[in-house]
Amino acid sequence: MSEKQTYCPNCFTKYKVSVAQLTVARGMVCCAKCSTNFNALTHLVVEADQPSTPSTSPANLDNKNPQSHVINAETFMANQHAEQYLLGIFDRKVENSNIDLKTYLNNLNYFSTDPIGTYPALNWSEKLEQENKKSPWNYVLWSVVNLCLIGLLIFQFFWFNPKILNNSPVFSGLFNSACQAFNCSIMEQNYRLISTNKVKVKQISKQKTQFTGELINYHSKSLALPIIKVNLKDNGEIISSYSLPPSEYLIDSLTGIQRIPQNSPFKFKFSLPVERKSFDTYSLEIIRP
Repeated sequence: MSEKQTYCPNCFTKYKVSVAQLTVARGMVCCAKCSTNFNALTHLVVEADQPSTPSTSPANLDNKNPQSHVINAETFMANQHAEQYLLGIFDRKVENSNIDLKTYLNNLNYFSTDPIGTYPALNWSEKLEQENKKSPWNYVLWSVVNLCLIGLLIFQFFWFNPKILNNSPVFSGLFNSACQAFNCSIMEQNYRLISTNKVKVKQISKQKTQFTGELINYHSKSLALPIIKVNLKDNGEIISSYSLPPSEYLIDSLTGIQRIPQNSPFKFKFSLPVERKSFDTYSLEIIRP
């Protein structure tokens, strides 16, 4: 049974105690009746099993059986021997151990801080942490993969939105650098499909020469307006070069347009501060913005 009985050596009052209570304070308890401190382990009560008899009062037993006091004395002595035998269990030592049961129970709180009667806690969290513990290279690899995916997303965004690149020289420079690093020659090939047509050159003043013509996009999609590079040559050698953005070579009716559609000629007209006789040939290059 989990509950036992002990008695106060001063007033002989009996109390029910459990194994958990016996392990607290090394078995020391206080009597609620006479306030005497005693060790409950050394005063355990063992009740002998007695056959059931008809209930009679103590006075009637004394009158009917004059030897009742002798029987009670023998029962008391038997209880004392049983108590001594039970207490001897606490003084026995386990095989291959120098600690007896009484010492173990008195120091149980020092051996284990868990309440008596509870199951031992399984350290599942520590096992899961050990299993889920990953090396630093795993985190480095995932970081590199995520950075590559983010970079690819940004690259696609600017690839399909060239208007942003045209309005931002910083983004345009970064995008061109990335294209050079990864050999993005597709856009350069697309701008090779833009050609000039009906180019005319005439002198409009002593130190000014005018160029007129058309830009035609033969690509299947619209492209951002390119930069026109003019190379002036004399005897086969380049004597001067000029790079003109769309705002400087488009006619007034096309001002503000950023892209050139497919198979739609865009007229251009610009002037260079040079004399017409200063060069004999020229070339117009289409440069990707």
